[in-house]
Amino acid sequence: MRTFEALTTDDVVRRFLAAHPGTDAVSRSGNEYVEGVLRLAGEQRGGRWYRAVLTGDDIAGILLPWHAGEYGEREPVPPAGATVAEAAATLREWREDYHRTNPDCWGRLSWMAEAPHGPLFLSDGAVDHPYYERMERREGLTHLDGLHRMLAWTLWERLPDEVEAYVAG
Repeated sequence: MRTFEALTTDDVVRRFLAAHPGTDAVSRSGNEYVEGVLRLAGEQRGGRWYRAVLTGDDIAGILLPWHAGEYGEREPVPPAGATVAEAAATLREWREDYHRTNPDCWGRLSWMAEAPHGPLFLSDGAVDHPYYERMERREGLTHLDGLHRMLAWTLWERLPDEVEAYVAG
């Protein structure tokens, strides 16, 4: 990971909203949720953010908080958390029927398989938020936004050589 300029939380939120235009009620609702998590991470990290460039190897080790798979039948990331590589391995095992048990999550993953690479939003550790509270590993690059992108890039072998990230901490 290479780091660049320091940013404020407001800078990061502006960059997030520019990368994620809210074109419908669902995307606007998702953006509101993520904006809240970004502001929480900034607050908990003393307002310190920086822009970074990550490699595919960096992405594999990013910690993911609990993910209920869009409330399907299976949780691709347990409450204890997992790395991107671990969650992708779980999804590979389930690939035969994950599309049936978790159609909304699979739809997002499938869409992201073809979508352009976009920036990631991370923290330098788990934040104080219900999705993160049972994570066993609490230190290291941790997801705030971009879970489906990172998993899709890994599953469809589309990890970028480099991707822009914004990191709180």
